[in-house]
Amino acid sequence: MPGMLSERIAALRKERGLTQEQLGKMVGVSSQAVGKWEKGGAPDVELLPVVSRQLGVTIDALFGLEGGEQIDVEDAAGRWLRGFPNKERMGQFCRLVWASVKYFLPDGLSLPEIGYLETCQPDLGDDDRLMLSQCWGGDGILLDIHAEDLSFVTLWPKPEKGYAQWFAPKSEYRRLFALLARPGCLELLEYLHSRKLSYFSPIVAAKHLKMPRETAEELLDALAERSILRSVNLEVEDGEVKAYRVAEPLKLVPFLYLTRCFMQSDMNSVRLGDWAPPLGPDEIWRDTKEKKQHESQ
Repeated sequence: MPGMLSERIAALRKERGLTQEQLGKMVGVSSQAVGKWEKGGAPDVELLPVVSRQLGVTIDALFGLEGGEQIDVEDAAGRWLRGFPNKERMGQFCRLVWASVKYFLPDGLSLPEIGYLETCQPDLGDDDRLMLSQCWGGDGILLDIHAEDLSFVTLWPKPEKGYAQWFAPKSEYRRLFALLARPGCLELLEYLHSRKLSYFSPIVAAKHLKMPRETAEELLDALAERSILRSVNLEVEDGEVKAYRVAEPLKLVPFLYLTRCFMQSDMNSVRLGDWAPPLGPDEIWRDTKEKKQHESQ
């Protein structure tokens, strides 16, 4: 079994008679950073080639792999991520994905040697713009969008029959966007996603948003019909009262962020690889009514 990365770094450093401070200067980090690596941490993925080069070994050897031994990539990446505290792993995973982007490009195309932070967290100034990177390889989409302190990466492998088969019918999107356009709906969603995940009555929402109870009930029922909320009937002393809660609380943030990116035309955009229409000419994005007519023929 390959040795732990931290143990290998410490052993190789000592074999070469280097102090933590000396290795840190050679790599461009502090001695404290080297000490952290040797106590179970891990270098940033961009530093692995530099660390291995300064220690005079390959990256394989840095992970304790001898010549000819097959790398278990999933295990190696997992162990590397576990070398970071929980709160840092998501950011480090984004770095790992960015370092792999060049291998998504079609043969013959190259990616400038730019680090994750340099490319993905630029100085955006005061105009609140985002930066978009796109990679289309024909077999899927790699999309990463970045702001000063909020970045994400998504991979969308292309299904055999195309993306459109997984879209909701057009009529469902029309109903959703019409609902979101109703006065008070976005404010209601904002309130619901900022409170504890528990059931509440329309009276609570109406009071907080200073809207008529009837309006709150209409919006809550419409959101429940779209499966954005869940509703139950609770038995009380003088009858029943309907209560609501958010169905999937983590969906709103990605939806709103991606929607903003879709609407923002002046994004700093970096397109990687050959571009092709993401929806093929033979794909069919159906409307509910059209689908019913088709089935009835």
